[in-house]
Amino acid sequence: MQAVRFLLSPGGRMRPQPFIYAAAAVYLAGIASHLLTAPDVLLRAGLWPFVGVQIVLTWIWFTLHAQRLHDAGRTGGLAVGVCLLYVLSIVLLLIVADSFFNTSNGPMADANATGALWFILVLYIVAALLGSTQYDLGWVVVAILTLLALLPIVVALTFTAWAATRPSIQKA
Repeated sequence: MQAVRFLLSPGGRMRPQPFIYAAAAVYLAGIASHLLTAPDVLLRAGLWPFVGVQIVLTWIWFTLHAQRLHDAGRTGGLAVGVCLLYVLSIVLLLIVADSFFNTSNGPMADANATGALWFILVLYIVAALLGSTQYDLGWVVVAILTLLALLPIVVALTFTAWAATRPSIQKA
């Protein structure tokens, strides 16, 4: 029961070392959750398992960071802001995935076609970034969109590192 309260209640305190281990576990689980976007999983269950895992992981991420900030004598307001930025990026990813790849029943429901389109898209972006001998507007747009896609991850990792380095306040 204590572990459930520890993971689900943002009102508490967490020392830096346990925070680092817990945050690393959440990030690893987040990376592993992308296996739920594999073509076979999307074909059978759609995006809902991925959405559910993202909701749970986002809440756990928030509670860990709020607890760490409370231990450092700060409020959890910054954690809320970073969490909202991440939620916005996941919502936009889901909108693009659902509309562009149409994970519902229809002509694009074939898992092999969806996987091939993802692969071609990634290859095109890499080729556009590496193969362009001239720096035209298309290359700049692709580079900016790539940076914007990575921004929430960079912000979350930077915030985690910052929260981990805050000193704990001493109890009187």
